[in-house]
Amino acid sequence: MTSTTSSPPRTRGTGAVILAQLLLRIASAAGALALGSYFVDLSRQGTSVGPLLLGILSGTGFLAELVLAPLAGSASDRRGRKIFLVTAPLLAAAGVLLTPGASLLAAVPSIALVVVIVGTSRLLDGAGAAIAAPTTLGLLADSSDGDPRRRGRVTSLYELSSSGGIALGAVAGPLLYGTLGLWTFAVLAAVYVVASLLVLVFLRPGPASMITPARASLGDRVRVLVQPRLLAFLPGWIAVNAILGTWVTSQITFVLAGDVRADGQLFPGAFRGDEAGLSIVLGVYVLFFSLCIVAWAFFIGRLPTIPVLFVTAAGALIASVGLMLANRGAPLAAALPLVMIGVFLEAGFTPAALTHLSDISAEFRDDRGLIMGAYSVVVGAGYLLGNLLGGVFAQWLLFDGLALLTIGLAAIALVSITTMSAVEKRLARQRSVS
Repeated sequence: MTSTTSSPPRTRGTGAVILAQLLLRIASAAGALALGSYFVDLSRQGTSVGPLLLGILSGTGFLAELVLAPLAGSASDRRGRKIFLVTAPLLAAAGVLLTPGASLLAAVPSIALVVVIVGTSRLLDGAGAAIAAPTTLGLLADSSDGDPRRRGRVTSLYELSSSGGIALGAVAGPLLYGTLGLWTFAVLAAVYVVASLLVLVFLRPGPASMITPARASLGDRVRVLVQPRLLAFLPGWIAVNAILGTWVTSQITFVLAGDVRADGQLFPGAFRGDEAGLSIVLGVYVLFFSLCIVAWAFFIGRLPTIPVLFVTAAGALIASVGLMLANRGAPLAAALPLVMIGVFLEAGFTPAALTHLSDISAEFRDDRGLIMGAYSVVVGAGYLLGNLLGGVFAQWLLFDGLALLTIGLAAIALVSITTMSAVEKRLARQRSVS
């Protein structure tokens, strides 16, 4: 089912949408890491929490994103994008305000109270993400149809706002919690509200973007989502996002700043009571990752996409080996170059993946939000998987467990991308014959 009628929309305020995306990422990343610090406090107060429970509760937000993203993306195709972009941050704000509720209700909250309140807050946060991501990507694609240079600019800015927001949030989360305690969550809610107001005030969708496409049946929508090119792509992308879900969430804060140590491992508990130091380390790591994404912008589009996906997925494996060596006391001169090379390589995966997804969505313009919802499904499924498995592996081997999990997920991604390459070649041969 392809579009044959719509013309490139003239949308004003895409800069505000990208800035709102930056604020959403800052608040989301800061909230995830602050949640890890909050769990450290709960543990010290006598509440029986641990990395496995943290992984499960963190994962509920990604479960909500996994379920709701395709529905939200499809609805934005039919009802317009602005209302969803305004509503999404408000849902996330409500969720983050709920987070400290257990401690406000009881000095030493029970596990049941923590599970109910934090689980609900994570579901609301996930619902906000489920609405925001496919709608934003759909709007940016709408606003750049017929203008490849503009599309390149807005896509690069989107990636920069996402990665830069995560970097700033990684710095802000533990630092804010160390300074403000439970008030951190109120500050982050205010950031979400500002993001909503930016879109409300400055976004002016063009007339063409407000045209309602013909209503599609459920069967039509399913056929869009199960096309072979998209299905072949998903497993590897989910595996890579599971790697991100293992590292750029609450789990890493709990491992590095918690009370549990392990013989032969240097990193677990290394930042106990040092929120500022942890913020700096995580911020430098994610900022370097962001700069690597910017560097990859000069290569994406000039190199064949599938080989780039393969090489960048292998980067996660290389970085994990370097981190394990450093955790076991290897000289930084040997471990750090491996980490930096691996991080540089893996930073190119998401830009290459979005390029591939945009190529697919070009054939289905009237269902672009639905297809961009696949991006959120991949992120939600990957982060959910990474949180759950990260909790299991951290419970088992702490920091080494997270690195071993990453190596396994990277291997799965490499196998999946190899399979995807075979599917692409087969479809190309079929098109050439027909």
